[in-house]
Amino acid sequence: MAKEDKDSYGQVLKYTGLLGGVQVFYVLMSILRNKATAVFIGPWGMGMAFVYSKAAEFLCSATNFGLGISSVRRLAELHERGERRAVEQYVKLIRSWTLITALLGLVACLVLAPVLSRRMLGDYHSTKGFLLLSPTVFLLTMLGGELAILKGLHELRRMAGVSVLVGLVTTLSTVAIYALMGLHGVLPVLLTTSAVTFLLNLRATTRLYPYRVGLRSMHLLRRGTHLVRLGAAFTLAGLVGAGADFAIASFISQSASPHAVGLYGAGFTLIVSYARIVFVAMDADYYPRLSAAGEDVSRRNVIINRQIDVLVLLMAPFLILFSLFLPLVVRIIYTEEYLIVVSMAVYAMSYMFFKAVYTPVAYLPLARGDSMTYFLMETAYYVVFVLAVTAGYALKGLSGAGIGLSVANLFDLLALTTVYGLRYGFRFEVPVLRRCLLHFVLLLMGLGCALVPDAALKFGLGIPVAMASVALSWRFLGRETDIIVRLRHFVRTKILRR
Repeated sequence: MAKEDKDSYGQVLKYTGLLGGVQVFYVLMSILRNKATAVFIGPWGMGMAFVYSKAAEFLCSATNFGLGISSVRRLAELHERGERRAVEQYVKLIRSWTLITALLGLVACLVLAPVLSRRMLGDYHSTKGFLLLSPTVFLLTMLGGELAILKGLHELRRMAGVSVLVGLVTTLSTVAIYALMGLHGVLPVLLTTSAVTFLLNLRATTRLYPYRVGLRSMHLLRRGTHLVRLGAAFTLAGLVGAGADFAIASFISQSASPHAVGLYGAGFTLIVSYARIVFVAMDADYYPRLSAAGEDVSRRNVIINRQIDVLVLLMAPFLILFSLFLPLVVRIIYTEEYLIVVSMAVYAMSYMFFKAVYTPVAYLPLARGDSMTYFLMETAYYVVFVLAVTAGYALKGLSGAGIGLSVANLFDLLALTTVYGLRYGFRFEVPVLRRCLLHFVLLLMGLGCALVPDAALKFGLGIPVAMASVALSWRFLGRETDIIVRLRHFVRTKILRR
């Protein structure tokens, strides 16, 4: 294997390790937050928190004009060329438009509060709650602008440090608020966590560029209209995605209760939140590298296939082990009352595997600035997502929702690879495809074992399957990167010398 190939695999693993290591801490903090939530407010309270958070995401997506995506690319180009003055002006431009869209989101939440209460919960009794949600919408949009600045400036280590602080402070505040206020703490927790996250990220960015806006400068604001135009399709795609989550939460709430929404939200958190560790480097490192490939189809395919390889090799063993120990995980993270979500999570594990395969491919239209194709493909996916999850829930409850999640992502995998193959020339490398298929077979075997009720039989069959998946990943990564050398050095210098 050529040196540059090893460097490429090594770089993917390096940034996944940098940000993924931070995410391990963040996940531990998330576990503590979820435990506090489960103990102090129960499934009904979690359902209300899920409803409010999805409403905030929906409004944020509807009003932020995609600035968090559209601004990163241009800022990264200016930063790469070392144009300090131009970067400073562009940061000011981003912050100006972000403030405008944040105010728009706040007003939209105030105006639409009665509609949101009626659509989400079936009556107008929670209108006051949605009115009080407006500052959270404002802060989420403001946060998007500061995160875009950090990504565009490629401040990965600074982002990692902020994530640690955010995880620690939001966990402490969440536990304290729910312990003191119980169910009445749902909205204060959302407001506090969004405020803390925004302020800590703002502290990081203002150390690089002081906070300045130019709301009185029409010339500056006109320069930002291209961001709005470019981000329009991304906004619509985000709106469709948030609307899909909104629709599912509304369907479950009205067909069952907020208690059921809380269980669904807990199951979804199990599936997505703790597996996201391997995805954290995508926006910060992979997206700029893919964008830099330009029109070079061959180079783009190499970058995409290497990213798929690393994601699948890290994700597959984790999913098998996680599935086998899910009942224990649920008891630790939540309470016995939440064991009903285990079957949903097991049936939905394929959802995350398919996501690991197609996510690198899904960045192609973003890297090419092809916002309309991105919007159309996202819309197609979310239509299938809503239909599959609601149909699955209607037929088989939470287990059916888990099956629906996997079906939706299988559709997305097939659709993206087919359409982007025709449009952008994407092709799977045969060895990569072979490894994906082998890991998927092992995953299905592991999930089958996880569903066995007898613990001795489950672990007797499942652990060897998990170890086979671990060995397959370890062998490949050890051959293509210096991870084994690094680990040996770490053991010798940091552990044995003690």
